[in-house]
Amino acid sequence: MRIGIIKVPTKKYFSLYNALLDLSLVQTAGECGITGTRDGCSPSPLYENEKPRSSRIPTPAEKIWIAMDIEESYRILNVSSTASNEEVTAAYKKLAFRLHPDKNPGRLAWANEAMTKLNLAYAAIMSYRFKEQSDEVSRNQDEEAIRPAPPPRPRGDGRAAGESEILTKRFIALRESAKDALYRYFQYNLYNHILRETVSNRAVFNKIVYSLRVAYHAIRRLMTMTDDPELIDHFSVFTDMIFNFYRSSECITVIDSYESLYDVEAWRGYRRGDELLHQGHKEIFYDRHNRGYFKQAMAAECVRQAEKIFRANLAVFPDSSWSVETRIKHEYALSLLNYLNLFFSE
Repeated sequence: MRIGIIKVPTKKYFSLYNALLDLSLVQTAGECGITGTRDGCSPSPLYENEKPRSSRIPTPAEKIWIAMDIEESYRILNVSSTASNEEVTAAYKKLAFRLHPDKNPGRLAWANEAMTKLNLAYAAIMSYRFKEQSDEVSRNQDEEAIRPAPPPRPRGDGRAAGESEILTKRFIALRESAKDALYRYFQYNLYNHILRETVSNRAVFNKIVYSLRVAYHAIRRLMTMTDDPELIDHFSVFTDMIFNFYRSSECITVIDSYESLYDVEAWRGYRRGDELLHQGHKEIFYDRHNRGYFKQAMAAECVRQAEKIFRANLAVFPDSSWSVETRIKHEYALSLLNYLNLFFSE
């Protein structure tokens, strides 16, 4: 489902990429992925609060990203809003096969834009459905959020401290439920899309997503029960992280066309960043629990390097057909860094 618009020598894009490295967009990416290695990530600050801002004019791909809404997304996939996730995925695959630039060699620019819209529409629908409160999820998140707890001991300002303690206990329970779901994601190797598509693994993945949705909505409801900025910050950072994890888990990583050097180089950068991101979040949610101790500096550094690589990739290849996946992975890396910074530096 991937092919670019322009065919140009590979050397040009390596030069642009290296220029960004020199400008400190990816200052140390060569240590963690640019050279093809995955080891040797040296410790560094967990998070530098790097959220770039730009006044430049958005690219065509970015304009599509900004303008996409849920109704338009259903229209693009030609499915009803009541269609099941399986039906949405089937419609996506059918259209991707028909709109693929390889099937439209005389209309490469049109096909590339059509595929970008299709990828964005699919991502928008699945993201919307994760955040949408179905009746079943709503019932479960209500039960999780308001389930009775032993009365806390008042301290300081009495009632306020007691309510804060109750919400904290609720959040911890929900957080552990979500972390258990994330552990199972790695336990069953569900980051491998081929393995995920088996009947048994698909059922496991659906249960994991459902658990994350319940936790997401229950924690978001806890946010409405307090005005404590510290609690709200914890609730917000954690729910952003699990939401972006889900979006990232739906992104593919295997290239299916080598026709365009532009897209091939975009994919290579995306793949380097994804390998580092995988190494980092697997350590956070799986390996450390099996090992018994946390390689925190390594995990944080790899996620930080992945964020820089994704950011550089978006700057060098803004109109690549991989820009959708790269942007989603970049947002996940940022939310994961926020999670590490808040929850593991206290």
